[in-house]
Amino acid sequence: MGLFNLLFGGGKRKNVEVAQDCIWMTADAKFAGLTDQVMERSKTDTVAILLVAHFADVSATLESIVEKNNWAVPVKVVPAFQLNADLARSLNLDESGVIDVIVAERHPLPSVDDQLEAFADNLPCRCRFSHHLSLEDAVMSIFAGEWVANTLRQLGMKEDESIQSKMVSRRIRKAQEKIEGRSLGSAKAESAAEWLAQNCPDLGPK
Repeated sequence: MGLFNLLFGGGKRKNVEVAQDCIWMTADAKFAGLTDQVMERSKTDTVAILLVAHFADVSATLESIVEKNNWAVPVKVVPAFQLNADLARSLNLDESGVIDVIVAERHPLPSVDDQLEAFADNLPCRCRFSHHLSLEDAVMSIFAGEWVANTLRQLGMKEDESIQSKMVSRRIRKAQEKIEGRSLGSAKAESAAEWLAQNCPDLGPK
């Protein structure tokens, strides 16, 4: 936080709109919904859209989405670790602009996710920040088994629909905190499932 404050001045900014987690039934539905949101946001006052991934498998899917679509504004896929001051400067943002940061997964460690919000909070412009998840994501499997999907279907939720729930978001955070408390480290991995297998094998997907 200190570095961003040094670059942009002042204390914590209040110009970030953080949406509730957007949760989908399947990974395919998640990426389809994310694509629709990018299309909608590209037609608003946003000057750029950053699609963010923690792991290489999700990043590759996002790259494929960008390649297959034409957008009204620049859309850039960014690995989470590259959300830093250098990237902020390269975007040439000012207080009059609006940028969208859409994250396509949750990291197993909540502290890593917190760094992304810190980046958004210290941009020199307004930022709309959101996460898209699916029940098939590795982190979700820590607390949301097949019974959750079955319950949502019984309630009438369809594959191409999403939910936004403060309760579910809180449970995701608790699951991340559980992982952080029991992880053996933070070895690099190509996917969240691989990360869990390496760093927290007793909590990884079964």
